[in-house]
Amino acid sequence: MGFGRVHGAREVNKMELDVTDRKLLNLLQDDTKVPYAKLAKRLGISSSGVHKRVKRLVDEGVIKKFAAVIDPQILGKKLKAFIGISTAPGTCGEVIAQLNKRPEVLEIHEVAGEHDLFLKVVTDDTIKLNEILHEMDRIPGVSNSRTLVVLKTEKETNLIQL
Repeated sequence: MGFGRVHGAREVNKMELDVTDRKLLNLLQDDTKVPYAKLAKRLGISSSGVHKRVKRLVDEGVIKKFAAVIDPQILGKKLKAFIGISTAPGTCGEVIAQLNKRPEVLEIHEVAGEHDLFLKVVTDDTIKLNEILHEMDRIPGVSNSRTLVVLKTEKETNLIQL
């Protein structure tokens, strides 16, 4: 059991956002396909003002990417699980590098507590999950894991209210 070692941590400076930036980000989080002209009208600024703000927010790393939100169940990915992984001392970075190669692993978090890493995995079914777990157990540095299978998702969002 580790103490949630920090690997690759970076200091992030908080960016000051004005009211218009916050409103713009809330609108974009709701729908990234809204035309700049429509956003401008809602915000009371010009289309070029929206363009400049979006560019600045992207350049500053506030907006990481524009993406479609896909329903995995419709695509046959019906099983979601969270996996806590404990690593041997000094191996966390190598374990993360191997886990990053797995397309089923949607999120990897370094955590403090019982495990060193906490993963979100989406896959077809329990048979495929079992295969994934056996493959993860063979990654050098993985000392143990605990899996929680999601029965029902009550809330899942990436929206950050500003």
